[in-house]
Amino acid sequence: MSAELSWAVADWAHAAYTKSEVPDAALTAVSEHLIDTVAVAVAGLGEAPVESMRRATRNRRDAGRFALVLGTAAHALDYDNAQTPSLVHPSCVIVPTAIAVARELPRPGARGLLRAIAVGEEVSLWLGETAVADGNSVLFERGFHPTAVCTPIGAAVTAGLLRGLPPEQLAHAIGAAASLSGGILEGNRTGGQTKPMHAGFAAAAGILATDLAAAGATAPPTALEGRFGFLHAFLGGDAAMGGPPESAGAWRVRSVTTKPYPTNGFTHSSIDAALQLRQQGFHLEPGATLRIGVAGPVLRTIAFPEAAKYAPPTSYAARFSGPVVVAIALLGGSGLGVGLADFDGENPPGAAVLAAAARVRFEADPYATAAFPDRVMSRAVGTDSDGRQYRVDIDTGRGGPDNPLSPRELRTKFDDCVTTRLGAAATTLWNALQDTITGDDTACVAALSTLAEQLG
Repeated sequence: MSAELSWAVADWAHAAYTKSEVPDAALTAVSEHLIDTVAVAVAGLGEAPVESMRRATRNRRDAGRFALVLGTAAHALDYDNAQTPSLVHPSCVIVPTAIAVARELPRPGARGLLRAIAVGEEVSLWLGETAVADGNSVLFERGFHPTAVCTPIGAAVTAGLLRGLPPEQLAHAIGAAASLSGGILEGNRTGGQTKPMHAGFAAAAGILATDLAAAGATAPPTALEGRFGFLHAFLGGDAAMGGPPESAGAWRVRSVTTKPYPTNGFTHSSIDAALQLRQQGFHLEPGATLRIGVAGPVLRTIAFPEAAKYAPPTSYAARFSGPVVVAIALLGGSGLGVGLADFDGENPPGAAVLAAAARVRFEADPYATAAFPDRVMSRAVGTDSDGRQYRVDIDTGRGGPDNPLSPRELRTKFDDCVTTRLGAAATTLWNALQDTITGDDTACVAALSTLAEQLG
């Protein structure tokens, strides 16, 4: 094997997968990722970007098409997991990739599926963390979607491992995937359907890269670290990349946050604050005001441009509006406080929500800014119509490694995602997934079949 980085990554990934070197703690984390991603993907199947992707690929029946649709569905509601500070959403790409490939295997094994997901996510997060400088994602600052840039390579690793590629071919798949990485974030600001499609593009790119390597295609051995490679192209000449993602037991997959709310992750601590204010008796009635201090870099995603945040044109845009989602929480949302039922298809928020949102103001807070991106804090002060003040500070949002969702909350989220579409069959899918993560190969096949039926 060569000493170049893509080859070193391939060696590491192949050994971790074939020698069962993924630690139990990482497999436990990835088990949650699998169940959670299946849930949010099922919930997202009816969304407009997914329907567009279905129509655009209706003449295909290959694994790439399955990954395009399932990946887009997994990211369509912005309910999928993510990691800070890389801002990579690993599972909306890697889990659909694994499912798309595994369902075509003669014997998809449950344990192998989990290991392949863990290794692919780890590679994606390693790349994402490489792009962090001074606490911020350089990719994000440059307008790239970190998920779209980093996960095609992780997806190629996952697909290649499941298909049994040797390290040499896996290295070429990694290099090919590096040429398929990319995706801009302007949709976060001004709308459109492409941002959720990035997850589908990335999953399909990983599978295509694996197909190419298996067919004998080669890639530059320095595709990652070379003068015109991944690192320089996306991050600039001063960036540096270490060796392969050696984890020494502290796998990055354990640092991923499972989202409690179907909204942009930067809004979550503010939703937490709103829910606590509501418990204290604060309401956004006429004459009341709410000021929420957050990290300065967060404002451009959840508070600006103001015209789009105080009157989002679609349900999807509302998920990125801090004022709107906080108003929903204070008015009494569904699910774990803000849920899927609070967003009406492609329709904009109702008049009552918009009226309450108009009383919410976001501003930069120096403490939150200093803690960002390691922590996404919110410091909320509500003043009711009589002048009485209510205060809540949130240092760590729900769902993260330091404040994980409980088993009951995870099931509540699963049901919120799946029951409307599957009805009584939601429990059957839940049970199949629970058995899959214990190593039941028969249950794994049943879960994959259910997803294939839903995709049509």
